[in-house]
Amino acid sequence: MSHSGTTLPAGFTRFSTDGLPSGRRIPQWERHNARALVGLAAATDGAAGLRATELNLSLPRLGLARVTGTAHRVSRDEAQVAAHPAGGIVAYLAVRGAGRFMHRGGTETVAPGQGLLIDADQPFERDFAEGLTELAVKVPRGVLAGAAYLAQPRLFEFGGSADAPGARLAAAAGSALSGRPAPWDALEDTLIGLVTELLTDGPAAGHLEAAEAFIRTHYRRRELSVPGIATAIGLSERQLSRVFAASGRSVPQAILAARLEGARRLLGTAALGHLPISDIASRCGFSSQAQFARSYRDLFGVPPLRHRRELLATP
Repeated sequence: MSHSGTTLPAGFTRFSTDGLPSGRRIPQWERHNARALVGLAAATDGAAGLRATELNLSLPRLGLARVTGTAHRVSRDEAQVAAHPAGGIVAYLAVRGAGRFMHRGGTETVAPGQGLLIDADQPFERDFAEGLTELAVKVPRGVLAGAAYLAQPRLFEFGGSADAPGARLAAAAGSALSGRPAPWDALEDTLIGLVTELLTDGPAAGHLEAAEAFIRTHYRRRELSVPGIATAIGLSERQLSRVFAASGRSVPQAILAARLEGARRLLGTAALGHLPISDIASRCGFSSQAQFARSYRDLFGVPPLRHRRELLATP
């Protein structure tokens, strides 16, 4: 760890690959990020060695960082997520160098003056062909007051109006990382509020995706309901119902569809072929086998037991 000959204020750490043998730069960089921010695997093209520096500020509720580096790539796959769970949302704010962010839903190009909100426990890859300078703010789900689920990365601007939430987030994070004394409790409240504002100020499509992601994760819970989903994604029950109505269906219909699709997957799994239909129904959140069988037949056109035989007979 390099401190560049200076003593950092409490809560700050600095790591640099400068001075490390080329073969140790990436492993040490990965180790530091897994401990201080988000666990990643890094790589460079050809024989180019990674030169990177990261200043971290660890607060009771948040983690902040300013990262600079030469051209490289990083990835966070399922194994990284399992080994180093982030447990929250990360805001990346590009100060220098355009980068690409690849995720399950596609690719985002993030230019200087733009930021990206991501669920850090979803796999992704990042490519910094021009090198980078960026700020990062990591916020645990538990402090986001119900706005903690993000189905897709969300791009935002911070290089425009100083009153915009993105610009205020960049200013607050930059000020915190300057090392000047600050009332940390108030700063944390400000940063958490701004990230929450960015999460909940997206278009209706973003709210729909977040609600659907929450349903896909929690459909097995029998108590899953409109109030619980609305609270989880930071909307009122009325707002949530409107978002689904605009998509042509209701929240209960979305829950039922997720449960039935989950049941279809279980019925088509050979290793679970011994499970009674009642167990399949229970595992997917149904309190009544009769309701499950009726709903399943309505959606797929065949009773669940017959469908299981058909699914397992298909090569």
